[in-house]
Amino acid sequence: MATTITRQDSTFHTHVLPNGLQLIGQTIPGVQSTAVIFWVCTGTRDEIIDQMGVSHFLEHMAFRRTKKYSGGEIDRTWEEMGADHNAATSWEMTFYWARVLSENTNWAIDVLSELTRPVLDVDDFDQERNVILEEIARYEDQPVHVLFSHFMRDFYGDYPLSWETLGTPETIRNLDVEQMRAYWQRRYGARNVIFSIAGAFDWEEVKATVQRLTSDWEPGEAERQLGQPRFVPKARVYQRQKFVQQHIAIGTPMVSRSDPRYYSAALLSTILGDETGSRLFWSVYQKGLADSATAQAMEFEDTGMMLVHIGTEPAKAVEALEITQYELERLQHFDVDEMELERAKAKLNSSVVIGGESTNERVMGLISSWLTQGRLETLEEVRTKIDQVTLQDLKSLLDDKPIWPNQVITAVGPLSEEELPIRLPG
Repeated sequence: MATTITRQDSTFHTHVLPNGLQLIGQTIPGVQSTAVIFWVCTGTRDEIIDQMGVSHFLEHMAFRRTKKYSGGEIDRTWEEMGADHNAATSWEMTFYWARVLSENTNWAIDVLSELTRPVLDVDDFDQERNVILEEIARYEDQPVHVLFSHFMRDFYGDYPLSWETLGTPETIRNLDVEQMRAYWQRRYGARNVIFSIAGAFDWEEVKATVQRLTSDWEPGEAERQLGQPRFVPKARVYQRQKFVQQHIAIGTPMVSRSDPRYYSAALLSTILGDETGSRLFWSVYQKGLADSATAQAMEFEDTGMMLVHIGTEPAKAVEALEITQYELERLQHFDVDEMELERAKAKLNSSVVIGGESTNERVMGLISSWLTQGRLETLEEVRTKIDQVTLQDLKSLLDDKPIWPNQVITAVGPLSEEELPIRLPG
């Protein structure tokens, strides 16, 4: 049964196909492009630990061959459309996305639907395995990747959110195509996929196209094992002498994706570590103590974190960390005033509105709204939630989810533990 909700000059659409595939969309007058995405609610956390990396590997295999297209035909078809396209895998999702001129909407839907149904050929699998192993080796030379790889393990321990999206050389070498086929069968069912579209399109035509292309999809499995990871404060220094910079991550538990306090967390991270005009911007970045000093609220389905990242010269690392810790403690003691909160709201609202004018941002926003609220929210509704956050809301959140003194601190770079002596607060 379809549901249509009109808000100002755009229209929301929702529909569920008989096999359980959820369709959501927003028509936006005045644009000539359409963004389309098949969002699979599966990722690294849904894997078996000794098959770590299978979600990302499977995403790669989608571009090798489908029942309808060879790998070369997939690339050529996107070129013929002039499409902007991509795919990605993370802890909780895998998606296949394209943005095209509106006249190519159905064509793009056809190709994207095919990508979710790859032909998992043994020879293709063995060839792509080498590509994945090279990718893993390449990322080991990227300091930020190495930092967050260690940090997620330090923060989440043996909880699945600590697992490597790329997998490890061992798990990728040991993975076989039958295990990937079983994973695809289990996790790529229609009930575990969301189709989202935003821009210029005919909803009835889109519904008919998606139903025709996906009518033979099995419902599949849609459950995910959730829990509450155990948080243990700790500090670790991983020396990598080949790196030029010192990178430091500081994390504390924060709200989950669907927690109504999410916008309070987002405003706190804006106040603390927005890239322009935040506390860390003025006290660390603007003083030349770091090339990067930011904070963000990261959310997952059952948990979340406040994450601070510092990238600095080794000689400045100790001072940069000390000042950052001071700012975290100061925020916990709560000296935020109304003017600072209003500035943070203005930044967040600007991000929401400017992003909402892009079909790409809107198609992602629809997904986020559906996963968190089970409904589609207008930009006005999001802005209202941001504007309704009070100083007391921020303080109450910090009382419940303190960012001081219990923290996980991870550092990666040329400094040793002796050269960068990290002491946990308190």
